[in-house]
Amino acid sequence: MKNINEIAEWINRHSDEIIENIEQESIDVFNFLKTEYSKSDVTKNYLFQFVYRSFFRLDNAGLTPKFKTEYFKLLEKNRNSKQFDFDIILERLYNFPNRKGQNTLQFSFTTKMFNMINNGMPIYDSEVAKMFGFSRPYNKEFEKKLDKYLDQFETISNGYNEIQEKGLLAETLELFNKKFKNNNLFELKKIDFVFWSAGKIKKKYDKYVGDNGMHTLDELDEIDRLLKEKRTHNKV
Repeated sequence: MKNINEIAEWINRHSDEIIENIEQESIDVFNFLKTEYSKSDVTKNYLFQFVYRSFFRLDNAGLTPKFKTEYFKLLEKNRNSKQFDFDIILERLYNFPNRKGQNTLQFSFTTKMFNMINNGMPIYDSEVAKMFGFSRPYNKEFEKKLDKYLDQFETISNGYNEIQEKGLLAETLELFNKKFKNNNLFELKKIDFVFWSAGKIKKKYDKYVGDNGMHTLDELDEIDRLLKEKRTHNKV
C-alpha cells in the first residue's frame, strides 16, 4: 500500500500529463448519465443503458443480457438509498453467470453503480487500485474475496477524504478546472477522473523502468529525461 501523501506528490508531479490524458467527451458523457439518471426510470431508458454500458465498459466484461437487465433494475431500485450493502448487491449479481457460465464477483461495476447513485462514493477499478499499490484479489471464496475488496475500497475512500480535507491535489484539480471549464462535477468525481488517468500514465512509466513502485523526485527526473530522449529519438 502507498502513502496517500506520496501518491498525491506523484500525481501533482505529473499533473500536466494526467489532465491532458482526460478527454472532454468523458466529462460530457458522465454528466449526461447523471442527468438522465436523475429524471428517468433507467430500466426503461434504453439510451441511458446503452451509453452507461459503453462508458463503464459493461459490454466488454463477458456478461450476459440477463446480468445487465438485473444490474439496471438494482440501479433503479437503490436510487434513494443512503447506505449501500455490498453483500446484498454482489450476491444478487453473483447469481447471473457470465457468458462462460462462471459466477463472478463484480465489485468494480458495483462501485460504479453506487457512484451513479451517490456523489460521495468513489469508483474502484484496476487503474485506481494501481495508484494505491493494490491488485485485484484472486481468492476463489466469495466472502474472502469480498473482504479483500472492501479493505482496499476503505483505504481508497479514506485516501480520497484526506485529499479533500488537506487539499493534497489542489494543483492538479486547478489544472482540471482550467481545462474543463463549467464541468459541473463534484470534487470526488474529479478525483476519480484524476486517479483513473494517473493509473494509465503510471502504467507507462512502470513499463519503461521495469517496476511497479512509486519513485523519488530525483528518480522521476531521470525517468522524465529518458522518456524525452526516447521521444526525440523516435521523431528523428
